[in-house]
Amino acid sequence: MLKKIHKHIIKSFLGPWLAIFLICVFLLLLQFLWKYIDDLVGKGLEWQVIVELLFYASLTLIPLALPLSILLATIMTYGNLGEKNELFAMKSGGISLYRIMYPLFFLNLLISIVAFSFSNNLLPYTNLKMRTLLYNIQQQRPEINLQSGIFTQPVSDLSIKVERKKRKTNNLEDILIYDHRNKKQSTSITTAKQGSIHITEDKAFLILDLQDGNRYEDLDFNKNINNNKYPHQSASFKSQTAYIELDALGMDQANEDLFKNSFDMLNNKQLIVTIDSLKESLNKRKNDIYFNISEYSLFKGKHTWLNMNEDELEIANTEVDELSITDLKNIHVDSIFNDLNLAQKNKVLDFGLNYASSTKLYVELTKDELDGYKRYIARHRIEWHRKYVLAIACVLFYLIGAPLGAIIRKGGFGLPVIVSVFLFLIYYVISITFEKTTREAVFEPILGMWMSTYVLIPLAGFLIYKAATDSMRISTHFYSNLKSKFKRKTKRT
Repeated sequence: MLKKIHKHIIKSFLGPWLAIFLICVFLLLLQFLWKYIDDLVGKGLEWQVIVELLFYASLTLIPLALPLSILLATIMTYGNLGEKNELFAMKSGGISLYRIMYPLFFLNLLISIVAFSFSNNLLPYTNLKMRTLLYNIQQQRPEINLQSGIFTQPVSDLSIKVERKKRKTNNLEDILIYDHRNKKQSTSITTAKQGSIHITEDKAFLILDLQDGNRYEDLDFNKNINNNKYPHQSASFKSQTAYIELDALGMDQANEDLFKNSFDMLNNKQLIVTIDSLKESLNKRKNDIYFNISEYSLFKGKHTWLNMNEDELEIANTEVDELSITDLKNIHVDSIFNDLNLAQKNKVLDFGLNYASSTKLYVELTKDELDGYKRYIARHRIEWHRKYVLAIACVLFYLIGAPLGAIIRKGGFGLPVIVSVFLFLIYYVISITFEKTTREAVFEPILGMWMSTYVLIPLAGFLIYKAATDSMRISTHFYSNLKSKFKRKTKRT
């Protein structure tokens, strides 16, 4: 009997969860497209490239869609069971809420384990592929759209102007090309009466077929300018083909090297190694800074900056290594300063002010550098914790959604959607807020990344206790009364 109940609960959960999960991924994917629409439009991208980008983007959105879908599906499942009085029948048969939650708890525990494995192993690879592909698309030059009477610059230092262009055939008339790509010469100018333009299939080259034109080019301009001579060469042609390289990188995957060492492209084992390496570099840099500051010493070199005679100052010609702590204790700085004349005192004060100002500036600069080190280490530590936070969130939202659904006793996409979105927004706002402070090394990742979990764990325990003891339950009469009151107010208005 109990196994049949467990199977019934699991079946009631799986259908809505899969549907809601796909809907969440789709909505987040629309937000992704809206964000990068300017980078995708007008690039002449093939549909395979767009599909590949959307596929990788969908996988990167799973960590955000998974907890929300579990929360909403759980509230709907237990709310539907409560609305149909199935929960009441189970409890009347001596089955506690804990036993009713038992099958889905282990199912969501399994989902959380899979989610962690996905975040730790597959997600870094997916992030790398998506980031590389998106970068290549952003670097891809748009289809050359020459407009009549306007200069167009398909590549740097090259401008093209046409008086007339036929859109259907891409035939051009009265073409003018300014080429500044050869830095050793001034300018190369090409004119043609007619021509055509097209791009190679790999979109690597722009091909210009020119007819009936002339080419003008300066020679050794800088060498002869003082002699008021401007040598040049010109040539006429009946037909000429120009190949203009648009993108040397193309859409290949060579740019993966730019991102493969980023913190969100690493699994936890790689993150630990990177964090240890960064900490070692930070400590080495601290020691270097301390050494550099300690080098700003009064006793440097064989002679002091006062250039005093040995009779006037005993330590004037003493090496730094020869001085001991005892020697320094025997030096009375005040008495030495009082024995100086006014010019020497002013020199001492100027030196002290310059030394203090230089040291202060150096400390401020190195402080910013060390803070940057700490923030960079914090980003790696955040990514290490993020994978565990995702896995725990799947179980936590189930522990919140199950008793909450039993309390509100309402299925469907109405009230459960409102409640789940509200709770998820609280979780998301807390997560984002404390993650930003953790990035600035204000909080430790163990506190900042887990703050949303710390806040919701007591809520989960409270709801489970109230639902198990039936001390907090919303009946169907509450919804009917609320609906009738709402209708009355709308009629009055």
